[in-house]
Amino acid sequence: MGFRLKKLSFTIFILFIISLSSYAKEVDRGYYLVKDMRGVDVKIVNNLKRITTIDDGLVESVMTYLGVADKIIAIGSWSMKRRYKYESYTSDKDKPTYLYGLNTALTLNPNLENLSCVNSPQGDIINYETLVKSEPELVILRVGDCTVRGGNQEHIDKTIATIEKLGLPLFVLYSPSYLKSNGTKSLKDEIYALGKVFNKSKETERLYKYLVSIEELVRDRTKDVKSQDKSKVLYLGLSSSAISDGGVGLVSGDTADTYIVEDIVNADNVYNGSTARVLFSAEQLYSIDPEVIILFTSNGFHTKDKLYNKKDYKKLSKLKAIKEKRVYSLAFNPMYCSIRLEYPIDMLIVAKASYPELFRDIKVHEWILDFYKNVYSVDDATAIKLRSNQMLGWTVDDDF
Repeated sequence: MGFRLKKLSFTIFILFIISLSSYAKEVDRGYYLVKDMRGVDVKIVNNLKRITTIDDGLVESVMTYLGVADKIIAIGSWSMKRRYKYESYTSDKDKPTYLYGLNTALTLNPNLENLSCVNSPQGDIINYETLVKSEPELVILRVGDCTVRGGNQEHIDKTIATIEKLGLPLFVLYSPSYLKSNGTKSLKDEIYALGKVFNKSKETERLYKYLVSIEELVRDRTKDVKSQDKSKVLYLGLSSSAISDGGVGLVSGDTADTYIVEDIVNADNVYNGSTARVLFSAEQLYSIDPEVIILFTSNGFHTKDKLYNKKDYKKLSKLKAIKEKRVYSLAFNPMYCSIRLEYPIDMLIVAKASYPELFRDIKVHEWILDFYKNVYSVDDATAIKLRSNQMLGWTVDDDF
């Protein structure tokens, strides 16, 4: 028995030495391997310092949380170089006041505005010369953002192949809008993957648990809502193109946002199509007549006052949600093609809009500040600035 134990201990010792040796070789060769969401092992150089991001803010926000945003040397979205101004209609005279906003990543990292952008101002044409000139040690690409949209697989494959042919290490993330029918899971997978890139898995585990705790809070409060009592909710985008194209708005189905409505908030998404941003006429909206309308970023930020007061939408005045003043705006997310790190804010807005009695004790405008402070470790003043730049001042005005 003693001989066997000694033999086993010796075997464990040898395996330990071999593992140390393998680790030493990995350190000696100057890189380590991390599997991206394609399943590809990507070489990450030790002491990674130069990163080019190609996304619309999710990667930058997670890197801010991890304390490594200073490693970004070029970006892939003009939404982090722009200051936005949008109209709000506070009276029936069709004369707008104005709201101002910024990408959350830019609010947190003002230096992003000064970095080179490897994408076109329209957001979907990569300038490979600019990308190469940025001399990145790693390119992080999020498929499904407006920068590289998820609808054209041939374009996605060509983009990935071109970057790799340039000899640039490429780490690919798949957003919820690309994977579809995945809910919020793939966003959590993205967060985990970034934690491995920066050797900060413990930190991303904490972030993951925090996000899940908010989902569980909402689920716990709405789980007992019976089918016949579910609020009828519609995501609506008031893009100006909708009016010019002969409709009144864009509706969405089968997205991470609608997953939140149905699977977390336990409400009914009254548009059950499988496509996002479908043009709807006034007649089509009346046919589903939602009890709650949620306005998302769609070619700009849109307020409830636009639906209530702008002449373009007077024809919708008899919709139940408008008559009962149950129209709410989600947080401003410029170039919004997929959910980002701030999705729990939208989730809580939808939850309270759908079931005000179940969330009576939560002041969303105060909760938002706590969310920013928990995720980004910012002070009160910065949290207030973030809330303002995401155009959520209405939550304060309405004591929502």
